[in-house]
Amino acid sequence: MNDTISKGLKTTFLVHMIVAAVLGLALWIVPGRVLSLVGWIPAMVPLPQSSLSVPGQTFVDPYITRTLGAALLALAFASFLGWRAQKRSEVAVLVQLDLAFCVLGLIAFLVNLIRANWAMPPVGWAFMVIFTGFALAWGLALRR
Repeated sequence: MNDTISKGLKTTFLVHMIVAAVLGLALWIVPGRVLSLVGWIPAMVPLPQSSLSVPGQTFVDPYITRTLGAALLALAFASFLGWRAQKRSEVAVLVQLDLAFCVLGLIAFLVNLIRANWAMPPVGWAFMVIFTGFALAWGLALRR
């Protein structure tokens, strides 16, 4: 059995590394601005005065958003290691991890879509397409 990594899997690792790094870095550094920019939260909607509000700001939980950014950066680093690897046996666990992340991410989107009567900003649908594409790519890589 051939233990070398296919060009398709190397390309998947490279594309995943770039997508995860760009989105992860953005969410890690400026979570509120990124989510406003992509239309996930309405821009310039002031919150009522509370212990969690900053006057004139839209509420974004920076802790969980930055944690997601950190997780995406970690996945980008893992994809970098997978891209540099030479043998399939060196990346088998990474492929399984990425597949699990994408499938669980899709399930999370679907659960929230059902609860929100299928309402989601366009970027959310784009994220679902990206998750689906990567889930299929990782699933195919795992089968081969």
